[in-house]
Amino acid sequence: MDQLIQYLFANLNGATETAVLFILVFFDTFLGSLWRKRNGVARTSGGGLGGLITSIPLALMPVVIWSLTIFFSFVPTHLGGRDFIFQPLIFDVISFVVTIIIGNFMLKSIMANMKLAGIDVPPFLKRWALKWVDKWIEDEYHVKYQKIGQEPESVNKESEK
Repeated sequence: MDQLIQYLFANLNGATETAVLFILVFFDTFLGSLWRKRNGVARTSGGGLGGLITSIPLALMPVVIWSLTIFFSFVPTHLGGRDFIFQPLIFDVISFVVTIIIGNFMLKSIMANMKLAGIDVPPFLKRWALKWVDKWIEDEYHVKYQKIGQEPESVNKESEK
C-alpha cells in the first residue's frame, strides 16, 4: 500500500489528470459522433460542437490548477507581503478533487452516448450496477435524446442511396 501511495504521489499531477480527462473527451466525442450518425443528426450541430467546446476547458482545469503550483513556487515570500510558506500538496488535492468531479461528468456523458448509440452496458457493470447506472445517466440521456428532434438532419436520406 505504501508503494502505491508513493507511486501516485510521484506521478499523479495536473498534467497526468488532464491526459486522463482528454482520453475521456476522445471517447465521449467518438460515441457522441456515433449516435449522431446512426440517428441522422448532423455531427457539426450545436450539441456536438457544444459538447466538445464544454469538455475541452473542463479537461484543462487540472493542469491549470497544477500550473499555479509552479507559479507560487517561484514567487518570493517577501513579495506582496506574503507571509505563508508554500505547500504544493493543497493544489494537488484540489486538482485531484476537480478531476474526480469532471471525470464523473464525462463518464456520465460517455455512458449516455453509449446508450444512445445502441451499445450495451459493459458486462462488469451489468452484474452489480445496471439499475444504478441507468438512474445515474437518466438525466443526461434525456437531455441528449431531446436534442435529436431539435437538431438539423445531417444529409438527405434519399441522396445517401
